[in-house]
Amino acid sequence: MWILPALALLGATPAPPPATIFATIGHSEWCPAGNVQLDLATGDYALTPRAARAVCQDVDLVRPVRRGRLDAAPLAAIRAAYVRAQAEGLDACRRGDHQEHVISNGGTPILVLTSGARTIAAPRELNCWSRAASALHKALDVPFASAHQR
Repeated sequence: MWILPALALLGATPAPPPATIFATIGHSEWCPAGNVQLDLATGDYALTPRAARAVCQDVDLVRPVRRGRLDAAPLAAIRAAYVRAQAEGLDACRRGDHQEHVISNGGTPILVLTSGARTIAAPRELNCWSRAASALHKALDVPFASAHQR
């Protein structure tokens, strides 16, 4: 039990508890979003990228799932954003702290956090996303940007 206080004194942050994040990424007004499922403990992910605009409306299109492991730096950024989102929550409207208007031509993003204790999801209304939820979603979009910038 003395390890966590000692880490805090040293300025180190322990890894978050085993958790999984599922989120849509690469939102576009022309093509369906991609998605990623990320294991925060290991950095292992399963990514279904958004298809290129030239073929994204093809009804026979199959988008393969890519599997890999995130490098340490982006994983650390996502872990930090996850800890903030867990502390702040994902729904700003519950606290009366919503944004006035959010316009998105790319559809509503999805963000779901699952740990051993609970599963929480960001609200369907973008104006109700907490700042921490938006920051976590953005942190997830960054390392997978090449999968949808076509």
